[in-house]
Amino acid sequence: MAASSGGSGSEKAALFLLMLGEEQAAKVLKFVDPHEVEVIGTAMAAIRSVDNERAEAVVDDFRMAMQSETSLGVGVHGYVRKLFTSTLGEQKGATLADRVLGDEESQEMNSLRWLEPDALLHMLKDEHPQLIAITMAHMDQEQAGAVLKQMAPDLQDDIVMRIANMQTIPQAAMRQLQTVLKKKLSVTTTFKNRKIDGALTVAGIMNGLDPEAETRILESVAKKNESLSEKIQDLMFLFSNLINIPDKGIQLLLREVSSDILPMALKGADQGVRDKIMGNMSKRAREMLIEDMDARGPMKLSDVEAAQKDILAVARKLAEAGQIDLGRGGSDDYV
Repeated sequence: MAASSGGSGSEKAALFLLMLGEEQAAKVLKFVDPHEVEVIGTAMAAIRSVDNERAEAVVDDFRMAMQSETSLGVGVHGYVRKLFTSTLGEQKGATLADRVLGDEESQEMNSLRWLEPDALLHMLKDEHPQLIAITMAHMDQEQAGAVLKQMAPDLQDDIVMRIANMQTIPQAAMRQLQTVLKKKLSVTTTFKNRKIDGALTVAGIMNGLDPEAETRILESVAKKNESLSEKIQDLMFLFSNLINIPDKGIQLLLREVSSDILPMALKGADQGVRDKIMGNMSKRAREMLIEDMDARGPMKLSDVEAAQKDILAVARKLAEAGQIDLGRGGSDDYV
């Protein structure tokens, strides 16, 4: 809150918190730096009485700020951020706003979503691979995949490895990224720390690549970390994705899958996948499958997942041989 009326920023914050009441004020103060709590607390202790004019001046500040925003909650995040930074100062106020507002989508990332892959590639081409990786980890996976496609093979491998190993992006790296994007996009919203599931992010990005690039990158990752490569592969194509395989591909897959593991795998599958599989079987084969599934009764989840992985391994093998299309945007041709 600006100090234009009703006293200094700390005095106005103290007064407003007193008007909120003990319970609500405590909820706010638990997010405030101890030093700032001391400052506001001192200001509270100094308040002996409050006349209507002074109280109304503080409330008017809020009313005027709210009038600059749209109604029905739209723009509230921006209002709260301005409130905190005006009251506590730019740095501490921004920190408090980040805590309170949580993972609000940043303006930088919203701006990036409007750019074509060519423009993004041009923007990032001179940056350090780690900065590129952090930026792509924040993009929509389809958009990041489109950018990755246009990169040189060695850079593709490097970027994928960096994203796959991400867990939490350091604050210093986020500030560096913010500086770069401010310069190139002319935006000002502050970035916050963000947790990243690197392997899952990479899996989503790589689903948009062509099979040749996909295979090469996974092999490159495997040379450095084989278990990470396997994890990415598991995340890239899930059992539920079988529903996207064309019918001819499902029929070929069924010919290659052991009749013993299919009932086990389908026990844990959603109805859509079951319908897809059974819809590509003869009536007799379908009836036998259903009877087998019923006869097996409850099964361990680990056994079901193992059976599903076996089927996915067969599907990947057939896809690598060009015999089926996994339904991830590739060609529908068969060889």
